[in-house]
Amino acid sequence: MNPLHTLLAPFFIAGTLGLAAVSGSGLVSPAAAQTKAIQSQDTNIDGLVGEITQAQRKDGVLTIRLRVRNTSDSTKQIRFPSGTSEFDKYYVVAGSRKYLILRDSKGEMIATPDKGETSLKKGEGFTWWAKFPAPPASEKKFGFFTSIAPPFDDVPISD
Repeated sequence: MNPLHTLLAPFFIAGTLGLAAVSGSGLVSPAAAQTKAIQSQDTNIDGLVGEITQAQRKDGVLTIRLRVRNTSDSTKQIRFPSGTSEFDKYYVVAGSRKYLILRDSKGEMIATPDKGETSLKKGEGFTWWAKFPAPPASEKKFGFFTSIAPPFDDVPISD
């Protein structure tokens, strides 16, 4: 093994484990909260802001990350989808086509698992993500529909 790889391996492993811990909980770390939003708007819950932080097309899949931040002075409650009927309220429209969240071989949605209601204290955030079939390469923007906010329109796709 390359001596440099041997030296850096513990840092890589520690960094990977730290990232997994943050992404597993869904709560946004201070560093992740600095991720620049592609598009931002108020949600249907006073004091919560929705921000799309990723809209990436790769290998036929469109990955979307939606961060919800509490900008109020009090704790706020938010519930993300659970069950097929609720997950179907989160979808992408590109051109004249609607795209639903992808499912794995067991029929499970490829998205943030249902965590029930999430409490966000002042300044906290939560990142929800999902994978969708990617629109054709000719489509450069899409609309993103959720049950927690008005539609996000003309969201640019990064390739």
